[in-house]
Amino acid sequence: MEILWRVTAGTLLALLVFLAVFNLESTPPLWWDEGWTLSVARNWAEQGHYGQLLEGKPAPPGLEASFPVTAVVSFSFRLFGTGVYQARAPGVFFMLGTLAIIYYLASCLYNRRIATTTLLVLLFMSPAHRDLHSILVGRQVLGEMPMMFYLLAGYAFFLSAQDKPMWAMPFAVFFWGVALITKLQVWPFWLASLLVPLIIALSTRHWRLARLLAVGLICSLTMSRLLIWLQQLLLEHERNPLTPIAGLYYVTALVGAPRARLFALFATLLLGIPTLAGLCYGLWCFIKNREKCLAQNHREVVRVALLVLSTSWFGWYLVLSNGWFRYLFPVTFVGSIFLAAMLCNLTENISLLSTIKRAGFIVRPLRVSASRVGPLLAIVLVMISVPMTLRMLYQSYVVDADTSVLETIDFLNTQTPSDSLIETYDPELFFLLKRRCHYPPDQIHIDLIRRFFLDQDVPIDYDPLAASPSYLVVGPQSKIWGLYDPILKTKAFRLLKTFRRYNIYERVQSKP
Repeated sequence: MEILWRVTAGTLLALLVFLAVFNLESTPPLWWDEGWTLSVARNWAEQGHYGQLLEGKPAPPGLEASFPVTAVVSFSFRLFGTGVYQARAPGVFFMLGTLAIIYYLASCLYNRRIATTTLLVLLFMSPAHRDLHSILVGRQVLGEMPMMFYLLAGYAFFLSAQDKPMWAMPFAVFFWGVALITKLQVWPFWLASLLVPLIIALSTRHWRLARLLAVGLICSLTMSRLLIWLQQLLLEHERNPLTPIAGLYYVTALVGAPRARLFALFATLLLGIPTLAGLCYGLWCFIKNREKCLAQNHREVVRVALLVLSTSWFGWYLVLSNGWFRYLFPVTFVGSIFLAAMLCNLTENISLLSTIKRAGFIVRPLRVSASRVGPLLAIVLVMISVPMTLRMLYQSYVVDADTSVLETIDFLNTQTPSDSLIETYDPELFFLLKRRCHYPPDQIHIDLIRRFFLDQDVPIDYDPLAASPSYLVVGPQSKIWGLYDPILKTKAFRLLKTFRRYNIYERVQSKP
């Protein structure tokens, strides 16, 4: 049986690597969030300007990912040139590294079988949406996977600090500090994940453990401030400082709109039930064995910390987030450990025959009992989740694979005059486009979210003709926002070319 699990782990690793690199250019298609980061990364690599270009002139940074994400992509561009593969390759390495770390954590917190099952859960039972599947998220130029890499690496080194605190704690502090500036969302949940064990350690007078937790917490916060200072020092030559975007938190992180709450509940019911079951199992184990959780044991501390991290994040998602699927990803990723532990417990280490017998499909007569409810739950979760996930992967890798963004860029680079000004709000075009671009100010993004996602009657004060563009490109995100619908109704532009997801319009010159 042990040999079988090793073969399974090896096969799984090969499959993960294949899925990580196959069709990297087209799966998922480049999109809005990636575009801002890619354009800043290219500008910094090629022109030494950390920011956007507006009408060919340096402009401030804005909606791109944080510096740790953008800088790595820019470094890739410097080494290997500018392109989609070079842009997404760093994310693939982060993703494979993060999967290795979560396997290590699961094996330390439980055992190797649960660690392997964790990878199986992430691959075959992840929520059936591309914004929540670890492979597809890791293939994109986003902040989620780098954040998870740094965050989980911090917990892994803290786990080692039980025996060798002198060398392990500095690494834990460093990785936690980087995680805190990679995505600001992680702050309150990471803080809670260390404060809860700290309070437990203090209440039980485990002073050594309390000191390590306090040192990790305080030094990590200090490290994050130091890293921000170093970033500012590195970019102090920039003449286009970041312009604050008013109201960003109130449309992403502190949202009370009924529509957002209903959407978050819908997303949870549709995609989050397996994760919720795993977290409930983890909480039940914590309550049942709380005397062990109070012991001076780093393994129990990290287990509690990850449980607090994921459950508090889940609570925020349901109560205060705007409900976007992406914001549920860290919960499903970390929660996979507890879901895997639950499945192994309910199925006697994934024993198919034992599970069927315990569920009552062989033993007659059928009777409802506690010993049968667990295996039945495991079977139902697997039978529902696995087909949905496999269908989503097929849809993403085969049906929805798309390079129309590259076709659109090639057309604009070769079939339009070199001095053309192109209006668009699909920034994935920017980083390979050799034409001047114009786009709305970042504050418009907040108004669009309020109007489209939060159902608020917000006027959009933007004139696409103000910069006198020669062409208008309307891509996937612009179509969702409906930003250019009013100007298209005026017949100021005529449709010139269509590439699947993108429509290219040419300016209609008025007669004298």
